[in-house]
Amino acid sequence: MHQQTISPTAYAPLLDVIARGESKGNYNAYFGNTTNKDIQFTKMTVAEILAWQDAFVKEGNPSSAVGRYQIIRPTLVGLVKQLELKSDTYFDETLQDRLAIALMERRGSIDFISEELSAENFAHELSKEWAALPKVIGDAPDSSYYAGDGLNRSLVDTTSSLNAVREFKELAK
Repeated sequence: MHQQTISPTAYAPLLDVIARGESKGNYNAYFGNTTNKDIQFTKMTVAEILAWQDAFVKEGNPSSAVGRYQIIRPTLVGLVKQLELKSDTYFDETLQDRLAIALMERRGSIDFISEELSAENFAHELSKEWAALPKVIGDAPDSSYYAGDGLNRSLVDTTSSLNAVREFKELAK
């Protein structure tokens, strides 16, 4: 694998297409409430977010997804460790974007830019991270990778997903 750095600004098309499907672009969204204005997650610390997610699920909610990119608690725990975040780091817009970029790197953004992964395969990898994205390849390419789980469905079409992937590549060059 090539270690290459990609400017965070190059990720904008992908961040936007993911956010459109996951949260309608709302940094304060949470599972079941993309229009939330009452809970200000962007003014909470990572520790407060993790506690909120834990309580939300204990109340019987089926998902702990929170923020613009609907990051679930186990994923956030892993990102905190990976990025060595302090528990008092704010879950603000900048951090949420940084977390989403870290997830895209896990899913192959650097391999895609270095031509080791096709646009279709990278888009498919992203669909494994974000249920609102279409799986792009295989049977029912417009459906979510998680279709049929009772919670998730694709909210972005295949063309939009692939266009964002290709625009990211152009910006990353």
